[in-house]
Amino acid sequence: MTDKQIKDQAAIREIFTCWSAAARNKDLGGVMALYSDDICSYDAVGPLQFSGREDYRAHWERCMAFDDEFIMEPQEPIIRVSGHLAVARFLIRCGMRKKDGTEQASWMRSSYHLEKQGGEWRIAHEHFSVPFDFENGAAQFGLQP
Repeated sequence: MTDKQIKDQAAIREIFTCWSAAARNKDLGGVMALYSDDICSYDAVGPLQFSGREDYRAHWERCMAFDDEFIMEPQEPIIRVSGHLAVARFLIRCGMRKKDGTEQASWMRSSYHLEKQGGEWRIAHEHFSVPFDFENGAAQFGLQP
């Protein structure tokens, strides 16, 4: 791996550190600063697709309207970099914690396509998913890594 790839991987790791901290702190500006203008997201929460900054910002605003605390606990990302493009993947524990301490959270899968734009890495595509049972179609929220 080249020195440039090592530096790019470190910069991308920092994006995910900032992303999870901003989400937990309900810092909408901090979250949105990490996305490209033409972000496409396949979030675990419907609709099927969010297209563009305005669409995804409105989704994040709805998510942050709850009084509950966000749970955003990503595992260490696996990152591949080639030129101005990168992909990353990791498991992440996501959900909400109520004021009484009860949680509604599960492990999910996440993958990312990032692009270097104007010398800065930005998230251009993200995909979250929850596995489901093939036989009955039920989401498998209880799986552990």
